[in-house]
Amino acid sequence: MRQHSEALEDVLTGSFERELTVNVFNGPDRMLEGIRFESWQSDSDLGRRVCSSGSGAVVHAPVDGSSLVPVGTEGFLSPFRARVEPVMTIRAGGFSESVSLGMFRVTSVPYASDSVAAVQGREVVVASRVGLKFDSLEADIDRWGFQFPEQSAAGASAFDEIRRLTGMPVEQSVADVPLPSLKVWEAKQGGRLDAVLELGRVLGGSAVVNSRGAWVIISDVVGEPVATLRLGTSGTVLDVADEIDTDTVYNEVVGSFEDEAGQPFYSVARVTTGPLRVDGPYGANTRYYSSDLVTTQGQGDTAVQSVLDQSIGSQQYDVQIQCHVNPLVEVGDVVALDGWKRPLVGQLRKVALSGGAYMNVTMRVSRELS
Repeated sequence: MRQHSEALEDVLTGSFERELTVNVFNGPDRMLEGIRFESWQSDSDLGRRVCSSGSGAVVHAPVDGSSLVPVGTEGFLSPFRARVEPVMTIRAGGFSESVSLGMFRVTSVPYASDSVAAVQGREVVVASRVGLKFDSLEADIDRWGFQFPEQSAAGASAFDEIRRLTGMPVEQSVADVPLPSLKVWEAKQGGRLDAVLELGRVLGGSAVVNSRGAWVIISDVVGEPVATLRLGTSGTVLDVADEIDTDTVYNEVVGSFEDEAGQPFYSVARVTTGPLRVDGPYGANTRYYSSDLVTTQGQGDTAVQSVLDQSIGSQQYDVQIQCHVNPLVEVGDVVALDGWKRPLVGQLRKVALSGGAYMNVTMRVSRELS
């Protein structure tokens, strides 16, 4: 969740007003603060390489008559140098609190214009309107390539390697694990981000940059809810609880690996009891798995059993929800939904925000199978 006070949680359960502004940074320096931001939207998807993207228009009336329209690499808003921090301010009565939605890299300026007026015989800029497109900070690592194939540090853990590869803060949201062998990261387009995403999978989840600018692992294991979303009278839920899909319910996992000498070995995990047993009416549904980070029989047996447990423990399905805006939640958060006909708890896989009073989210819900 994004940083906030306890009082704000109470305010979000009732009626409130909201406003979005942006702060503009060039490097570590904040060049503009609290600038009006119009026609904005932001979309986050845990399944994308670069998790979040968005757009909007900066509207600013300069007191000194200067223009905010960038020219090439020059100007505070030039995509060659600008970072933006959207900030949502919530107001209710005498209460007011601002929530940072995170830091984003400006990727392009699709349009820009100045409004001018004659003042004391000369034309001056009275307002600038600059359109921006922006991406979350995974984009920095996606753009930063290896100069040549690079080997992981001997004895490093997965989080150590993420720190080394990105040079960014890391929040350890799951248990760290040692890298079982030296790993060579390939020098290719997007190779550095590929390496970080692979390390996220080694840690049992998805690697993303959160609203505090730190790498975090969103665990595949759904925990307890950290927030409650309000459906409201105009909210909608596309619930597919009655839909059953067995294609991804595997009751047998076969792992194919190599030891440190390059010799192949195999690990197998199977369901042998209950309605999903391989010799029962469901039959066998086999998944194949491999990882070059597994180099011993014990590691292989543990890996395939983990994949099997995740498959038979639950069936996951996505629920599309339109609900009241809650600026505190991010993709990966586990949330509960209030106001629906049955209890609904799941992990946010997608979050779409805009200037409206409602936001659209995709919640991944688990149905227990065993």
